[in-house]
Amino acid sequence: MKILVPTDLSDNARNALEFAKSYAKQQDASITLLFAYYAVYDFAAQAAEIISAIEQDAKAALKKEIAANTDGIDIDYKIVQGTISTAINATVLAGDYDMIIMGTQGASGIKKTLIGSNTATVIKEGEVPVIAVPAKSNFHGVESITVAVALNNEDENRIRKLMQLTETLNLPYVLLHVEQDYDFNKEIYFKGMKQFVSEAYPDCTFDFVKVQGKDFEAGTKTYLDDHPNTMLVMLSKDRTFFEFLYNKSQSVAFAYHTHVPLLVVK
Repeated sequence: MKILVPTDLSDNARNALEFAKSYAKQQDASITLLFAYYAVYDFAAQAAEIISAIEQDAKAALKKEIAANTDGIDIDYKIVQGTISTAINATVLAGDYDMIIMGTQGASGIKKTLIGSNTATVIKEGEVPVIAVPAKSNFHGVESITVAVALNNEDENRIRKLMQLTETLNLPYVLLHVEQDYDFNKEIYFKGMKQFVSEAYPDCTFDFVKVQGKDFEAGTKTYLDDHPNTMLVMLSKDRTFFEFLYNKSQSVAFAYHTHVPLLVVK
């Protein structure tokens, strides 16, 4: 497995890297640090000088990050000129990466806010699974995996992909469904999913939870407030489901301001 970790060299990005390193140990994976920059200058004559300075500073900082790695994980780096979301997607497509792990808030000031507002864009437009890591989250604080299910033609391939990405963590799973009102058809569907995962993955522990909420965001937030030591999983399937999740600005904010790690399985 190859993991891409975008970084703006902020403390939050370093926290995401620590999360990625712990995850990589479980998956026998390598990591590539990606630093993307967008140079702003007044005159074309300044371009070469500014680009050279940015890249030299970035190279030194990235090499320092790699030198601090004492976990025996294979880590390299790339420096790309362009916006962070464009650089991430292009690098993934060019390098056969299997996952992106990134922080949910960037630095401010001279380092710029590269990570935060781009997280939702990467999640929506990317081709591979993404783990968004909040600033105060850490890998060892995750005690369960909460999978949000819409109970509407769930994709079996996504479920199997989820298990490939998380089964080695040896954590219990919670299948979470948010409902506004009782729905008999979804009750039947929920029972069928219980049977499927229990039979397909007999060595894993599953719990099944339904919560009431005015919408997905509200119900999930209520659950996460009561269960802060979990990783939330969303299974993408078609554009209509993603439109539901990211249709409103509040839902976008939920994606990258969540206080627990968020894994979106593509």
